[in-house]
Amino acid sequence: MSKSLQIFCLLLTLLLGAKISYAQENEFGFWAGTSVYVGDLNPTISFKNARWASGAFYRYNFNNRMTVRAAMNYGFLDADDSRIKRAPFLQQRNLDFKSHIAELAATFEINFFKYSLIKSRDTKFWTPYIFIGASMFYYNPYTKYGGRKYKLESVGTEGQKTANRPTKNRGYDQYSFAIPYGIGVKVALNTNWALNVEASSRITFTDYIDDVSGNYAEAEDVNYFVNGVNMGPLLADKSATHVGIPGKQRGTSKDKDRFIFVGVGLTYTIHTSKCPKVL
Repeated sequence: MSKSLQIFCLLLTLLLGAKISYAQENEFGFWAGTSVYVGDLNPTISFKNARWASGAFYRYNFNNRMTVRAAMNYGFLDADDSRIKRAPFLQQRNLDFKSHIAELAATFEINFFKYSLIKSRDTKFWTPYIFIGASMFYYNPYTKYGGRKYKLESVGTEGQKTANRPTKNRGYDQYSFAIPYGIGVKVALNTNWALNVEASSRITFTDYIDDVSGNYAEAEDVNYFVNGVNMGPLLADKSATHVGIPGKQRGTSKDKDRFIFVGVGLTYTIHTSKCPKVL
């Protein structure tokens, strides 16, 4: 704001009883916390699988109640059947995976209260909020066998890469869309800085974040050779007793995979002053 405009606003306030308003439209922040995968390898939402996550975001505040947010999030997902002690079938199946996950998201937030970093009679310095939106994310599940890392989409553990069905050997996409939604609480620390605590989940449109979805495939349909050895069947069925009978359930495609972010964020708001309407 130029000095001449500031002087004009001051004179307008003194002469006509106007109030100078301060817009809090632009807000920048980052967060850090944990990510949790939910799916065939973690059906009970066990936080034993919680791993690190973080992100950065920009908020545009339309007013004290409504906000849009653009965010970039990055985390790590991890699950292992052997950790689910109360599920004998999962213990016997003995599958596991790990995956980095990168997400671009846009969400719409609604504050429960009129929220402001600047004190006034009709606003509060804290508020719960809810949000929902859309996102696109990248994932690439892998496992380790004999100390070696294997990217599972390339293996085709459920027969997706078989040459026996040329029309169905494409594999699965490593990009997918999701609907992020959640709840949080934001608290003003001063006129620029604020803290927020947030928990969110994603409704995704893929069941292969964990590389587990359908039934065990025929051995001849899982071909992934390393140094002349077909590692495909060994990676598709890691059970000690070889429970992977072709056609038998390996996972379930009824429910899509999900992931959860829980974290603490810090934001900085850029204030801009405006000449308001005259009273």
